Amino acid sequence: RSVLLTRDEEYTLARAIQLGAHVHKIKSEYESTHSKPLSKRQWATLAGLSSPNELRKVVSEYRSAKQELVASNMGLVHAVVKNYSRKAYYRGITIDELVQEGSLGLIRAAELFDPAKGLRFSTYATIWIKGVLSNSRVDEMVLVPQRERQIWNKIREVSKDVDDEDGRLSTDMIAKKLGLDKSSVEQNIQRMSSVNNMLSLDYQYASTTRSGETDGSKPFEALMADKSGSDADLAERAQFKADLVAGLVRNLNEREIQLIRLMYGMHDGHEYSVKDSAKIMGINRETARLLHHACLKKLREASNMESLQEYLLTVA
Repeated sequence: RSVLLTRDEEYTLARAIQLGAHVHKIKSEYESTHSKPLSKRQWATLAGLSSPNELRKVVSEYRSAKQELVASNMGLVHAVVKNYSRKAYYRGITIDELVQEGSLGLIRAAELFDPAKGLRFSTYATIWIKGVLSNSRVDEMVLVPQRERQIWNKIREVSKDVDDEDGRLSTDMIAKKLGLDKSSVEQNIQRMSSVNNMLSLDYQYASTTRSGETDGSKPFEALMADKSGSDADLAERAQFKADLVAGLVRNLNEREIQLIRLMYGMHDGHEYSVKDSAKIMGINRETARLLHHACLKKLREASNMESLQEYLLTVA
């Protein structure tokens, strides 16, 4: 359950977030201008901090403050989502997916909120939550025929038990269980996956979203699948996803992003094999395999996967 904050508490948290955002902006601008990573000592010096230890403290307080501000206001997301629930139902979108989409707006509000303007955070955040939901696919999508929704619901139900030998989702087995031809299953998955695109990649977190990630104890698949937990858990998962998507946007091209999202459950919650991902994308299996290896190499070598870097900074 969300915990209401006083105006003074909001002010304190917002100031910690503003300081952290300023420190991150310094880092981003330096690395953009010089095309090389900034060391922790250089970063601290440029930010006017006495040492890497003080930098670590600022980053840690920034993460904690943003997490608390978001978690304490998740009730706003639930309240706003109620106005979209009927429309979402007819488009095959779940309430959980709407909540996570709205959470992105709440996170953005926490990053940009300035208490000096005189607004309470709840007023400012509600504007952002409504804005994200209004500009998401919830309003843009065409009406999905009832038959397609019914097939999709059946696919989601049987897919829990139809992993192939690699632990990936097998469209062959889904089709066999449902008595449908494989092409119909693939077409439905492709259509409904685009409908359920909870993490819109055109939502540009690339330059502003920062830490708030999980402690790394759960695999990403578990975070995607976990529907339980407190508002703090929901906020943390939403922030983690936003950071991860931002990392993909910064480092991969559109086709590479599509493949990674399919193979690692970021498209509709299911993990697809290289073979099935290739078919959905309209490329051959070998091309998909080589593309997958190229993606992983890019991400391993990327110097700007900031969520992971910042987490390591705060625990090192």
